[in-house]
Amino acid sequence: MRRYIFRFLFLVLVFLPLSLQAQEDSVGMSRFDRRVNHIRRYWASLIPTQFVVQNAGNMGLLSVGTGWAYGKRGQWETQILWGFIPKYNSTHAHLTNTVKENYIPWSISFNDWLALEPLEASVYLNTVYGHEFWRSQPRRYPDKYYQALSTKFRINVALGQRLTFNLNPEKYHCRSISLFYEVSSCDLYIRSLMQGTDISFWDIIGLSVGVKMVVL
Repeated sequence: MRRYIFRFLFLVLVFLPLSLQAQEDSVGMSRFDRRVNHIRRYWASLIPTQFVVQNAGNMGLLSVGTGWAYGKRGQWETQILWGFIPKYNSTHAHLTNTVKENYIPWSISFNDWLALEPLEASVYLNTVYGHEFWRSQPRRYPDKYYQALSTKFRINVALGQRLTFNLNPEKYHCRSISLFYEVSSCDLYIRSLMQGTDISFWDIIGLSVGVKMVVL
């Protein structure tokens, strides 16, 4: 059942918001032209408009991905990232996959080429590939040993800021480059803090940094 819930959330986060971009003023167009234009706009909206590189954030040592911006001011973003976790003390390295939703309520422009986005709020679902991570508790553990918490999926929340440099796309082949940082935590850490275990607030949060490049 949980697998179908995650699939539904993935479809909502990725495909439903993108369909909102398929709206355009159709005054003076025939019904056929409007339909053709609508289809073209819809498929064009599926083309990623940004590329992201991020360090940490419970997504791996390094994650790379792509995303889309939408909304009247481009204040909503949906991103899909793939990360890498070195083996460290494990037998081998692991890959991660993340579906991330960002909300940027406002932007402060200092001039034509520099802007600050003082608040970015994010929620994202992360999974780790590997047989060591499971959706439901294996039978080798006593009943409810892990209290039904999956080790394969984590729900994360984050707050951060961005500094954006607007560029000439004809010269640099991209519209802007943003440097950002995020302070994040996941459901497992927050739950441990709420249960009153021997951890503090500062133990459950992590810092991540990254770069976003907008190409379209």
